[in-house]
Amino acid sequence: MSDAYRDAVIRLSHVPGVSGAMVVDAVAGVAVAQELTPDVSGTAIGALAGALFGRSAQATEGAGLGELDVVQLRADGGHVLVAGAGSLIVVALLADDAQIGRVRMEAQHSAALVRQAMETGF
Repeated sequence: MSDAYRDAVIRLSHVPGVSGAMVVDAVAGVAVAQELTPDVSGTAIGALAGALFGRSAQATEGAGLGELDVVQLRADGGHVLVAGAGSLIVVALLADDAQIGRVRMEAQHSAALVRQAMETGF
């Protein structure tokens, strides 16, 4: 695992309101790096985030809107925010009362760090 991936996960997971963070292979839905509480299934979240982002990206491009940047899913217990980083995605699990704007900004920054690490081979 790249230090950049781990750093992105740690940075994002320490934002107030974030209960976990992951870097996931966008196609396979498999975690590359994660920091989650023991009660959260990384396998389930990775699969959900990969499918959600992949299908949404296809629909966005098909609608002529260009490349997808961020997807947010809201459920009774909180939110899942997914930011694109090339062939990887950055995932944040948020409490219902989290400051979504701040988390989104941090997720996009983490995604940029992950993308840069992939491009430079680190």
